[in-house]
Amino acid sequence: MKSIFFGLVLSIILCSAGHAQQNLTLFLMHDLPQANIVNPAVTARCKVNFGMPGLASIHVNYANTAFTASDLLVRNGDSLYFQPGDVIDGMNNKELFATEVHYTPISMGIWIKERYFTFSISEKVTSYNTVPKELAQLGWYGNTMFLGKDAKFDGLRVNANHYREYAIGMAKEKEPGLVFGYRAKLLFGKGNVYTPKTTGRLYTNPNNYSLMVELNSTINTSFPIEVTTDDDGYVSDIQLQEDVDWMGYMMNRRNMGIGFDFGFIYQMDERTTISGSILDVGFINWKTDTWSFESLGDFEYSGTGNEDGFNSSDYFSELGDDLEDEFMPIPISRNYTSSLVPQIYLGATRTLTDHINTGVVLRNEIYKNKLHPAFTLSANTYNYKTLNGSLSYSAINGEYLNIGAGLGVKMGAFHIHAITDDLFAFFDITKTRGANLRFGFTFMPGCNPDKMKVSPKGIQALPCYHSPYKGEKTSGKKKRRR
Repeated sequence: MKSIFFGLVLSIILCSAGHAQQNLTLFLMHDLPQANIVNPAVTARCKVNFGMPGLASIHVNYANTAFTASDLLVRNGDSLYFQPGDVIDGMNNKELFATEVHYTPISMGIWIKERYFTFSISEKVTSYNTVPKELAQLGWYGNTMFLGKDAKFDGLRVNANHYREYAIGMAKEKEPGLVFGYRAKLLFGKGNVYTPKTTGRLYTNPNNYSLMVELNSTINTSFPIEVTTDDDGYVSDIQLQEDVDWMGYMMNRRNMGIGFDFGFIYQMDERTTISGSILDVGFINWKTDTWSFESLGDFEYSGTGNEDGFNSSDYFSELGDDLEDEFMPIPISRNYTSSLVPQIYLGATRTLTDHINTGVVLRNEIYKNKLHPAFTLSANTYNYKTLNGSLSYSAINGEYLNIGAGLGVKMGAFHIHAITDDLFAFFDITKTRGANLRFGFTFMPGCNPDKMKVSPKGIQALPCYHSPYKGEKTSGKKKRRR
């Protein structure tokens, strides 16, 4: 059935109404080895640490920049009504919709002389999509509101990924108080839906309701699907392959890619520290079960010449059939490349006491040449032997009242962490544009809290084995003070 193709794309967009990776509260919690995930310059003080097998780190994210569930579903008495009109009218020119699930079953950090090395394996499912306001208006209101002007489709993008990541990183102090970190990532793609670019418009003549439609769109997929075409080579049906080898899907190594992360920490003085990172600079080359669906051309519909005909069911039925015949895509089996979504973090802290600092984080995500910013203020603890905490305020996804919290608890060699950028989202998920959570367990053998040495007043504060600041080091039995 031809409509299955358009239904597939629409489902991807609607079901991915989440958001892009945040990790704003985590960024300044440098007591936690997991902070290395968002800044490869972060090092642990213990000589070695292991993520608990299967539970090293789990990260889930949901959000969008346009609406909350309660904006769409309005309660009247005991009934709920779907009313997207106000939401659509309040949209910006383009809105971002995205989701993330990151599962890291294996991770490790180890000091070798003056360098801190990390290794991890992660399974990542991500979706980053943009929807233009005029397309949403056209879908809900029809083309009546666009009489005499264009309804533009420019900016519709889909980028849904499933890939496995093998990452190895290294951090080293280049000079006293300045640490640089690097991470290289080998990627193996499993599944993908990717639109490199979509342009188009619909013009409705205000006199006779004739239509002019122009469309230039390509949708690339790498997934075990079967595509059936008609005699003219156009898509007639899309189905999941019968007897899919899901083990082969999960172990597929043909869709290879690379990625890079870079970070730094600079301690300006005894109280002020600046840190930053650039993450996910890279791409994946898709080669297995690949299809490209191209819709290209223009179409003119003469209309009926009267308003009654414009509102009739026959008008829309005939128009829909003609549009489907004109713009039904032609499938092509070919390889393609999709890019990762780079993220930029910049943070600074200022110590208030021997155990508390305040910080600020600016974060930008670069998707399709557009910045998606976020801002966080936080208060963080450091230099406590068994507890690391953070309380944050963030402006995310167009919302300006997000209270986050982070907690790290050290129970001997076992450490547990849980972090979110919007704590209250879990009390009523219908009234938020986003919710995220990261949690996991770490094992740090031979890192005795009774032998910890107080670190400089920066943002890193697990003083058990090694400090990258000002040449300070400890190794359990021996301690050298400046």
